[in-house]
Amino acid sequence: MPLLTWDPFDLIAALGVIPDHDEYETSHQYLIEQGSISLKLTIWQFDSDVEIQVWERSLPNPIIKYAMLGCPGIRVIDDKRGKFVEFAASNTFTGRYDGHSVIPFGLRLWVDPQIFLEPFSYPAA
Repeated sequence: MPLLTWDPFDLIAALGVIPDHDEYETSHQYLIEQGSISLKLTIWQFDSDVEIQVWERSLPNPIIKYAMLGCPGIRVIDDKRGKFVEFAASNTFTGRYDGHSVIPFGLRLWVDPQIFLEPFSYPAA
């Protein structure tokens, strides 16, 4: 399995929070809170796995729990649409993701002006 290609510093800038690390620094966990909604993004960089959980404060369990196993790449986009994070779907690339190419399909995460998740795909060239 190719290693996850990403820039942790880009995520800090896009999400506006410093991640927590587990005991052995094998994962990064970002917690974003907006009103009664919390988003927890966990990245296991050595396994190339990503998990997103969205919580509403009054509920005991997450309202969304989305796992991406074998995610080849994460990139931050800052363009006329705003700033957001794109996660590549598994098996998107035949080799290792270079960190700069367009991710053809996957999941997009926005935190500004509010937490928003959407699947995406770019038209084939």
